[in-house]
Amino acid sequence: MILATSTLTGLLSALLRSAFAVILVAFLISVVAIVGVVFYGASLFTALLVVAGFNLGLIAAALGYVLFGGGARSA
Repeated sequence: MILATSTLTGLLSALLRSAFAVILVAFLISVVAIVGVVFYGASLFTALLVVAGFNLGLIAAALGYVLFGGGARSA
């Protein structure tokens, strides 16, 4: 569930097409993962799953643009 949630978050932030939005969401996800480990005793594996899921969402969005032509089109 953690991996799916963070993957969808990465995917949706990539769909905003704003580098600032992607950076902000990545920062917030990192802060949440660090807070979870430091204050609540979550495992490092869980924090790594959150970061990996976010990156997986960004990669999925990039692949979608490449495979289905969501980027700039030639004339």
